[in-house]
Amino acid sequence: MPRPAPPARSPFLATRRKSPRARGLARRERLLDAAWSLLAERDLGAVSLVDVATRAGVPVGSAYHYYDDIREVYEALAARVAAQLLERHSAPLRRRPRRWAQVIEELIDRGVGYFNAHPAAARLLIGPQTPPQLKFRDRERDRVLAQVFESQVDARFELPRLAERPAVFFRALEIADLMLSLSIVADGVITPAMTAEAKRACIAYLGSYFPALLPRRTHAGTRLHE
Repeated sequence: MPRPAPPARSPFLATRRKSPRARGLARRERLLDAAWSLLAERDLGAVSLVDVATRAGVPVGSAYHYYDDIREVYEALAARVAAQLLERHSAPLRRRPRRWAQVIEELIDRGVGYFNAHPAAARLLIGPQTPPQLKFRDRERDRVLAQVFESQVDARFELPRLAERPAVFFRALEIADLMLSLSIVADGVITPAMTAEAKRACIAYLGSYFPALLPRRTHAGTRLHE
């Protein structure tokens, strides 16, 4: 007895492609990836939306459909960088600190490692050509990152209760960022010497609010004094 013929394939299924929304998202990502690769090679002022579209293999007209100008591309890239930095700094510490300052040192090292590994991010956020509007938005994102610094310390040490404690950590982070920016301006990378300066300045500012020795927290909730 002959086998029954398989059901006919739907013409719709045979010709179905990605939805316009999916294609749009894919093109946006290609444009951002292209801008990222260009910023690894050039300063912000030397990259245009036409350059980005060409590198991405996207028609220039389509690129302008997704982004009005290169500034919008940079803002989208900055948001991507901020998310990566937030994830990086939220990860568990590599070793158990004996002083709260050691927490700050490790977190600053994480940021330095990221920026030195990704020159595009350094040019975008802490370079000499970062646009003022982008700096302002980055400062607002730094408030979230400062909360991560605070929580990483507070999870291991009993920080004094201060009404303005989040603001203190935010200002400390901005002080560290300034040192890193100065290094990018002077040397194009964040040097070990300026990394040490960032740590010194950040910890000194926090130290004007918190004593050098704080009781450590334990998993059981008891206190361990230094």
